[in-house]
Amino acid sequence: MTRQPSTTPLRYRVPWKKIAIYAMAIIVGIYILAPFTWLIITSLMVEVETLEIPPHWIPHNPTLQNYRAFFDPEFRGLEMQRGTMAYSGGSVQRMRPALRNSAVVAFSVAILNLTIGSMAAYSLARLRFRGSRPLLVFYLGSRMLPAVSIIIPMYMILRRLGILDNVLSLIISYTTLTLPFSIWILKSYFQTIPRDLEDAARVDRCNWLNMMIRVFLPVAAPGLVAAGIFSFLISWKDFLFALMFTATDASKTIPVVVAEFVGPGQTPRTLMATGGVLAVIPPLILALIFQRLIVQGLVAGAVKG
Repeated sequence: MTRQPSTTPLRYRVPWKKIAIYAMAIIVGIYILAPFTWLIITSLMVEVETLEIPPHWIPHNPTLQNYRAFFDPEFRGLEMQRGTMAYSGGSVQRMRPALRNSAVVAFSVAILNLTIGSMAAYSLARLRFRGSRPLLVFYLGSRMLPAVSIIIPMYMILRRLGILDNVLSLIISYTTLTLPFSIWILKSYFQTIPRDLEDAARVDRCNWLNMMIRVFLPVAAPGLVAAGIFSFLISWKDFLFALMFTATDASKTIPVVVAEFVGPGQTPRTLMATGGVLAVIPPLILALIFQRLIVQGLVAGAVKG
């Protein structure tokens, strides 16, 4: 006896859970990307358009003159005389030294974090000694204090050392700020690396330094990249320490110089937006280049730690 096929129509189940997840992802993406999108749009406007009410998303006459003003002093002076570009209070010509200072500080802090942090993290991950766990918790707990609570003691110490208004003061302060997190990330990642690699290197008569350089650190590249990019980004974007410890253009970084676009007179919105875009580009490029390694380093460390 053959079974007759059912003529009852199948009910289609709407995947509400998946739809809700995608909807939330779209909302979060808009929330994150909208400010940066508006920043780029404003940097392509002329100053008059930024004052229009209601504001508009598409520039009437897109222009790159704001970007050219940062790199061509003659063009900037000519346009200011014509009245087509807002006065910036002298901050435009200070962007290039600020970019250089930010790059020097951020790369120096990243290198110090990787050098000091990798040695400390290896000791905590591989060596067994009394108090290692409380010491690691103390490192991370030291960063629970807000930066405002330690800025005055740090200011006094740096003044006694005679390095205020110097990029060295920022390098020291940012290294102090980021090193505990770097140690925690690297220690967690180092624990995921099997000890057999080190034992094999010792069998091949490698000393500890050669083993670290040729075997261990190349395998730990994702963790190192994650810690380095993290310390780089913190140093690049910090405003409070840079504002307190620097006073002249010889040591000021991008966040401070961009904030000084706001003056008692007219505030050049287009130039502020352009400066913001230029400040975001370097860390954005680094994050895109090392995206895969950053995710691997953070995820592996989080699972193990």
